[in-house]
Amino acid sequence: MIRPKLLSRFHIHPLLWLVLFLGVLTGSFVEIVIIFCLIFVHEMGHVGMALFFRWRITNVMFWPFGGVMDTEEYFTRSYKEEFLVVLAGPLQHIWLHLLLIQLSSFEVFPAYIIEYALMYNLQLFLFNLLPIYPLDGGRILLLLISCKVPFKKVLGYTVHLSVICIFVCLAIATVNQWLTFHTLLLAGFLFIENRLEWKRKHYVFIRHLMARYNQPQSSGNREIVLTVSPAATVNAVLQSFYKGRYHRMEVVSGSNRLSFVQEEECLHVFFDRKTPYLEMEKVARIGNT
Repeated sequence: MIRPKLLSRFHIHPLLWLVLFLGVLTGSFVEIVIIFCLIFVHEMGHVGMALFFRWRITNVMFWPFGGVMDTEEYFTRSYKEEFLVVLAGPLQHIWLHLLLIQLSSFEVFPAYIIEYALMYNLQLFLFNLLPIYPLDGGRILLLLISCKVPFKKVLGYTVHLSVICIFVCLAIATVNQWLTFHTLLLAGFLFIENRLEWKRKHYVFIRHLMARYNQPQSSGNREIVLTVSPAATVNAVLQSFYKGRYHRMEVVSGSNRLSFVQEEECLHVFFDRKTPYLEMEKVARIGNT
């Protein structure tokens, strides 16, 4: 059951109201309602899994072509949680497909409604798995990249790959004469979203570091030893951190190992001492005092 406080965070974008109104005028209201219901179930998959892991949900917005669940928890939780929350949306289309097939055999609804629902359910499922941020496929791509790339660079790489994929999809649509006003509108929305993510990537990185600081990574996590020079700054070292890993910095000068610095010491210098450009040699001294 959706709690009243959470229900107040559900919103319908004015464009969707406009589309529903136009659906009444053009006689396609039933089809638009079917699309909205499929989108609603998809988003409730995300919401349900997020609530299961006690994520804070700030907003759920429904657009004419999809929905977006806003939360401050992305990039701050474990791989397991983030993968499950992302996958919970597309997985809803599997049982919906099976349900629609059963309904078609019972002839509960007119055949054209079931056929339309099956077609759009499949399209929505495949569309959301495209490797374009912020679609579910783009979020999966981001998580996969973050396994091998320092988190500071992950969002930038994801945005670049998303933009390339948008252009490729537009080219395919043009060649096959699938290009419509709706397609262009959707592509424009995705371009804008990726531009916004590009502009806020530093904020996302700082939020990720803050989450590590408030909930220190377990030293039982897979450990990565980073070899750094004494002159390297804390800020530079933090940009080499990987999501879901515990870091230990080996401060090396030439062939001599000077000291080891734990990641929590770097985060302490960054957030508490507010000296992000302090050299690692001095951080090591602080840790030894």
